[in-house]
This record gives sequence, structure tokens and C-alpha cells, in this order.
Amino acid sequence: MPAVPAPTASTPAGDAAEFARALEEFFRATRRARARLRPGEEPLSISQYQLLEPILDADGPRAAGELATAAGVTPPTATRMLDGLERAGFVERARAEHDRRCVHVALTDEGRRAVRDKRRRLVARRLEIFESLDPADRAGAAALLRRLGDVIEGLR
Repeated sequence: MPAVPAPTASTPAGDAAEFARALEEFFRATRRARARLRPGEEPLSISQYQLLEPILDADGPRAAGELATAAGVTPPTATRMLDGLERAGFVERARAEHDRRCVHVALTDEGRRAVRDKRRRLVARRLEIFESLDPADRAGAAALLRRLGDVIEGLR
């Protein structure tokens, strides 16, 4: 990590440096937590779950490109992920009748179970995190996380 000037309580530069350190540690903690939830223990990684989760509540198959966009991955990355998920029996792919270039993805019964199980575990983990916060901090934490997400999405 690059050297950051020591923060001081009275300077904006110090506040910014402290924020940068805290944000970096948050990102590291998130990466470590994700690493603890890798396949081997579970059938789906977080990335695979994020790719497939939009299908779970949909009224039918979804376009592979739509899934890639929702998961924040490139279409070639989504294709590689779907190749493995199809081999594992979690999804089925079919070309759209109206446009053969478009591939639609559907969950198999096994895939639906895996995505639901992963969702249940993630909801339980998020509730555990929420309950670990002081009740006075909970609403503020939600608002801050939303705001940080908006800021990060807006970065170029």
C-alpha cells in the first residue's frame, strides 16, 4: 500500500488519509471474507452467485449479456463462467429464436437449489454483520454504504 501521511484530527488531509486507510482495510476484509466462501465448501462462488441470482426471481431465462451486466463482468467472462456452470449442471443455455446471437440462460433444478442455498447463507451472514453493529449505528451504516456505492459507481 502506498505511504499515506499520518492523519491529524484537525486537517482535511489527515481525515482523507484516515478514510483511505479505513476504506482499504474494509476492501481487504471483504476480499478475505469472500475467499472464505469459495467453492469446495460451497457449490457456488460469490461471483457465480452474482451472475445467476437475477434468474432466480425472473419469470424465465435471462440473456447472458444481461446477466453479465448485472454481475459487473464482461460478456467473455460471463461466457467462461457459464461454461463451467453448464458443465457442473447448474444452468442450461439456448439460443434465442428471434436472434441466434443472443444466448438465454436458465437454471436447472440443481442450479436453483444452489442459488437459493447461497442466498440463504449470504442473508444470514449479512444479518450477523448487521446485528454486530450498535443499534445507533445501523441506519447510518446503511446510508453510508448506499452513498459509497453510488460514489464508486460514478467513478471513471
